[in-house]
Amino acid sequence: MPNSMSAQRRTNNKSGKSSTPLDDRQRKLLEEEEKLKQRAELLNRVIEEAPRIKADRVRAQREELLMDRSIRNHRLNSSTLADNRYEQMAGRPPSRTKRRPMKAERRQTRLIFFGLLLLFAVLVIWLLSVWHWQWPG
Repeated sequence: MPNSMSAQRRTNNKSGKSSTPLDDRQRKLLEEEEKLKQRAELLNRVIEEAPRIKADRVRAQREELLMDRSIRNHRLNSSTLADNRYEQMAGRPPSRTKRRPMKAERRQTRLIFFGLLLLFAVLVIWLLSVWHWQWPG
């Protein structure tokens, strides 16, 4: 008879609106367990896919290096050096070599330097003349 009473209590709790703290705790634990199972499944899928993703990345890098090397080798076999001025426009990063300033830039820089030097000389002469008038020697 105790079995029928416990079964009756269980059905009353499911249909009834009031639940005991123990039932609430059990329900929360079941929900947490379900969440943890889902998380574990997700992590297992990620772990299973990781080698494939890494292999894809390695293959893509290898292909990119092969393409880059084939372009360079072709250029090295030619009698002239490669023209790298337009690599940046083609989507490739600029080469590591330092760019030399053009003649016009060098000329402009030289003019600015001498102009500032002249201005500095005029300023020094003016300051000396003003100080000389202040302190007659």
